[in-house]
Amino acid sequence: MMRTAVWFGLTLASACLAQTVPPDYGHDFVTIGAPGNRGVTPAEAPLWRFDRFGTFGGVDYEFRITRTEVTNTQYLEFLNVYTKLPGHRSTFFMAGSGIFNDGFDPHGHAILRIFSGAEQAPANPSWEFAARYVNWLHNDKGTRLEDFERGVYDTSTFGIDPVTGKRTDQLERSPGSRFFLPTFDEWTKAAHYDPNRYGEDQEGYWYFPGASDDPLVSGMPGEPGAETGVGQTPPEFWFAFHAGSFPGTDGPWGLLDTSGGAMEWTESVLDQGFDDRTRILVGSQTIDPFGFLSSDRLDDITLGLWEPHGFRIASVVPAPGVATAVIAGFCVVCWRHRSVA
Repeated sequence: MMRTAVWFGLTLASACLAQTVPPDYGHDFVTIGAPGNRGVTPAEAPLWRFDRFGTFGGVDYEFRITRTEVTNTQYLEFLNVYTKLPGHRSTFFMAGSGIFNDGFDPHGHAILRIFSGAEQAPANPSWEFAARYVNWLHNDKGTRLEDFERGVYDTSTFGIDPVTGKRTDQLERSPGSRFFLPTFDEWTKAAHYDPNRYGEDQEGYWYFPGASDDPLVSGMPGEPGAETGVGQTPPEFWFAFHAGSFPGTDGPWGLLDTSGGAMEWTESVLDQGFDDRTRILVGSQTIDPFGFLSSDRLDDITLGLWEPHGFRIASVVPAPGVATAVIAGFCVVCWRHRSVA
């Protein structure tokens, strides 16, 4: 009887645990701990408008975030499914700069390819398609149109109110989302927060990525002393360097490319007193063909919506949840049984 009960409990525990762990789907996630950390102080972010926007960076829960930005190779898998579905939406910034249309197959579907040399460079679609990417992951890489349009962000909300002229996009991820675009707070914590910034157990924020209070040293990948590709020109001019090109600039949590990859989308909107629902962009990119470079300082951000930018994805932390409770409960039962015996 006891053997049967233990076997049943362990089987149930395994099933419960399997339900709570989102697959990685080939992404390299790191876990950001220290839940309940404080936000940035004025001394740590002197250029930030605390009087208008308050502090930022505090997160009350653990979460996962990808070590690098999503690459063109990872993103192309998504596009190759999505663009073959009847009713899919195509826009100018759907594919980004690293992927091109190489004609059409016999069924009339676009043949999408990655420019040579850009396979591991950051993908850079518009925010709307970065949102569809996490919808797809949340829905277990489904093959129905609704798997791309619902789940985390409801794309039916994407648009402009004809009366007010303001955007109607869903502002925050839906409850229960397993994958999502990181908020400004989540990204800031992952890139700049250090639980031991000022000494053991003395939390704080670094001004620049890579656990530095000084601007990072610009250079080519592999060049001695180089910490970021900002200001450099990759061999393939229109693309940033490959993901992870500067492995020594990893910061307190092990994130790479928070400087010198691509500017990255977040889920967050900065409240400027009007509802245009433009998203906060963070980080800095290697080059910018349009002549605009963002800074990778803690207190400097950019806003955007339609233009192409990079992104990394975040996810819930696999939690023991019911599984651990079941295992613990059966361990107690077994211990009591042995004690009574």
